Amino acid sequence: MTVRLRVPTTEDADVWAALFDDAEVMRYVGTGEVRDRAWYAAFVERQQELAGSTGLCLFSVLVGDEVAGFTGVQPWTQPWGPTGVPEVGWRLGRRFWGRGTATEAGRTALDRARALGVPRVVAVVHAENAASLAVARKLGLTEERALRAPSGAPVLQLGAVLAERGADGPASG
Repeated sequence: MTVRLRVPTTEDADVWAALFDDAEVMRYVGTGEVRDRAWYAAFVERQQELAGSTGLCLFSVLVGDEVAGFTGVQPWTQPWGPTGVPEVGWRLGRRFWGRGTATEAGRTALDRARALGVPRVVAVVHAENAASLAVARKLGLTEERALRAPSGAPVLQLGAVLAERGADGPASG
């Protein structure tokens, strides 16, 4: 299987809205709310801006020529948890589950972050989301602490060092 990442396009908002219009896909995401196309259009714009300013974002995951979802690294912007720390995240449409796609795409995103000198990333995963916890562990993240989301949901913060910072700046680790 060949997985590629690219900065999301305006058209990806439609694809993501369709892929994620699924209660099971959204089960462990925030409050589980299914978002509409307008929400994803604004989300794509934010990711495009982030990619332009940092080289990182939540990239569209392509399996062949088909958009399967997204993965990438962006700052954790919630007012709780690891605020300001780069977070690796992923979400795929259900028909792409169980194929290793999230792991392969996540590795590619972490390689990009490492190449850009990001020293450390976290993932914040619902404690009952066994599939995403497995992906995080395959990506080399280890459990750091248990948290409660504002909704009361139990979540785990996992983390990994990507690059050590030395006296001369970032270096591969």
